[in-house]
Amino acid sequence: MQEKDSILICDLTHTGSKSYSPNLIPYPIGCIKSYCLEYSKFASEFEIDIFKDPQEFIDAAIKKKSSIIGFGNYVWNLELSTDIAKEIKSMNPETLIVFGGPNFPLEDTKRIEWLKERPFIDIYVTGDGEETFTKIVDSWYKCKNIEQVKKEKIPGCYSLVNNELNKTQEFSSRIEDLDIIPSPYLKGYLDRFLKNPRLSPLIESNRGCPFTCTFCVDGNTSRTKVFQKSVSRFEQEMEYIATHYEGKMLTIADLNFGMFSRDIDISTSIAKMKEKYDYPYYIQVSAGKNNKPRILECAKILDGSMSLAASVQSLDKEVLEKVKRNNISEQQLLEMTKAGNELSANTYSEVILALPGDSKEKHFNTVLKLADSEINIISMYQCMILEGSELGSNFSKKSWNMQTKYRVLPRCFGIYNFGDKQILSAEIEEICVSTETLPIEDYYESRSFALTIGLFYQDRILLELYQYLRNFDIRPSELLQILHKNRMSYSKGIRELYQSFDYDTKHELWDNKEDVRQIVKKEKEVLEKYARGELGVNVLFKHRAIVALELIKDIHDAAFSTALDILKERAPEEFQKSKEFLEELKTFSYLRKTNVFDYDQKFTHLFSYDFEKLINLNFSEYPIKLKNSINVQFFADEKQKIMIKEKIEENGSDVNGIGKILSKMLGNMLQRKVKFESRTMKENILENMEISTSPGEFV
Repeated sequence: MQEKDSILICDLTHTGSKSYSPNLIPYPIGCIKSYCLEYSKFASEFEIDIFKDPQEFIDAAIKKKSSIIGFGNYVWNLELSTDIAKEIKSMNPETLIVFGGPNFPLEDTKRIEWLKERPFIDIYVTGDGEETFTKIVDSWYKCKNIEQVKKEKIPGCYSLVNNELNKTQEFSSRIEDLDIIPSPYLKGYLDRFLKNPRLSPLIESNRGCPFTCTFCVDGNTSRTKVFQKSVSRFEQEMEYIATHYEGKMLTIADLNFGMFSRDIDISTSIAKMKEKYDYPYYIQVSAGKNNKPRILECAKILDGSMSLAASVQSLDKEVLEKVKRNNISEQQLLEMTKAGNELSANTYSEVILALPGDSKEKHFNTVLKLADSEINIISMYQCMILEGSELGSNFSKKSWNMQTKYRVLPRCFGIYNFGDKQILSAEIEEICVSTETLPIEDYYESRSFALTIGLFYQDRILLELYQYLRNFDIRPSELLQILHKNRMSYSKGIRELYQSFDYDTKHELWDNKEDVRQIVKKEKEVLEKYARGELGVNVLFKHRAIVALELIKDIHDAAFSTALDILKERAPEEFQKSKEFLEELKTFSYLRKTNVFDYDQKFTHLFSYDFEKLINLNFSEYPIKLKNSINVQFFADEKQKIMIKEKIEENGSDVNGIGKILSKMLGNMLQRKVKFESRTMKENILENMEISTSPGEFV
């Protein structure tokens, strides 16, 4: 029997930081494999293998000497993929190298430049890849000539022919019925990835986005129509994942989950799986940007597993208009957050700094308004210039006077062996640091403000305090502004933390992309420093990790003393009573959150206020002083211990390891639980009652 030809497809993820970034099962290339094997006219002549791990892929590429190799191209693997593709082409010039993915320039002049910089790439595919890649494969088997295949007029394909750009239409044709793509899960093509609990299964119920945000690669008008997969097919895939996956995570690829009526049925099917298989425990999803009632209904059905992501990016009307996002209702987003908190769902929002029209004042106002809306997590991102987005075009940069710098993308680097040669690789991101309305000094100030939010608000670390202050109409924004303004007047530890953060923020940036590329490719020692965490870590998570390990008390002291100052001015008649209570509240909050990574550590403390009642009322009433003080125990339960132990084993217990954990986990999942000592039936308290509140509250 004649041996079949080999086709390799990879969606590579760096492993230099000893973790996957991102940690998704390669579902997209699984779909390409299943479609190609189903519909190619030459399917009997070849086999397809898919890869995520770089070293595993390199070893296979050397061994098999494949006729066609496909690379999924994203911001997290461009340098790695091109480095490897160059070596493969050098080893075997007859291998057809195909790249595909969203991060390809929109302007023809830039497309030509991009391909000329990478002459070892034969064809680039834009849009849905399944049908287009299959046509490329069929074209290859008709002629087995690379130059001839490059000349073919396949929609969505780009190549250089005689130094001229060869293309037909901008993007490949959309697949309208997703059910015609054979499921890579049901085919068993992703089984080996399902065995790794560190990877999250990726599943989709639809493709496309009705919005046209300029900063997003999915904002292109070619993708505004949404095409769907049947609910029954989705259910089949969910059941397969639930019965084969060895982890607890699930990631839904839909760009606006909960926006469509059928998402109720999708949510119901997921809930049935959870009831039947105790899976998924946690769902990562991008919630719909409009249609609040339906999104909330989905969240209710999924019962705390789904985060409610109100990714506003900005709440300034001028900024939203300039990035073509003004068709999204701010009021609905904020109302959804409030309702989500009532459901005890995790609420989440993203804010992007340095968008066109943005300023320090506008950025601060957006963040503070979100804090007042009680969103659990506010993620503050810099404006990343993405190839394939409208904002990534030269026209946009010039129009908005966008000045950019470069840095190594956190966790996206590594050293790999290609035969007897080492490949030193790191991903480089371009970020906007100033515009016509945001000078670079204000950019750095806004980044420092991100640290303030991370220390004093993120994951609702001071939820108890904020809720109590609302009794006096004192909003989180008031406290946060003062904390930021006075940040260099608090403890030595806090002052040094801000100084370190400001230094790292400035010194992680380079003026020239090529300078970054050269230093990481030529000096192995540099990449080894990245691998050890001495360079290239997420600056914000690094400094939040320092706080989690060393400065929780300092954070509480600063926040509570500032709150007392505000109370003294705002409600002097309540000041003395509040002073005594807030001292106890500070202790209560601190013992729940100090050094939570020492999961065996327990605390017992005597309190004179009725914290049990306050928790049940979400601190919405004034504190009641008990006749007799009561002991409260603070501890991690067995589920928490197992979870924290697993994460430490995976990421390490140093600052960088803890930073990685904080980037992946909700802080409230780490906080100690509380148990109140038994009291008399007269006080109507159940013996040994354990408070176990929902995510987004205290657990």
